[in-house]
Amino acid sequence: MIIVRNVLPILLAAFFLQPYAQAADTPAAPAATPVDEEEQVDEGLKRFGYLAGLARGCVVEGQRVMLEREVLDLHAAISRLLGTDRAFLFASSFGYGTNVQIETKDCAEVLKNYDQRVEKFRAGRGETK
Repeated sequence: MIIVRNVLPILLAAFFLQPYAQAADTPAAPAATPVDEEEQVDEGLKRFGYLAGLARGCVVEGQRVMLEREVLDLHAAISRLLGTDRAFLFASSFGYGTNVQIETKDCAEVLKNYDQRVEKFRAGRGETK
């Protein structure tokens, strides 16, 4: 009877824990790396801000005030929609873009991309220019 009392718990534990022991022996399947949507939003805002900064360097002095006002409006909208941390990403990337010297021949492409990006942003918010 003593042997049964000592052996029975071990046998029961071995029986009930068997599936877990087998699961530990099999290697885990490599998990697919999920796309981090937060990082995508952050990177998109950085690129958008950088593009806006480059666009500022492509316009003449008289147009800079209008472009800067538009960028401030975009910044305010980003702040309201996505928070101040993301608005900061946009603003700091804009500042970086303003310090980059861009070739005059590339300005047409930069301004076209900037206008498309602003249109897309406004369309996503349901507004028009």
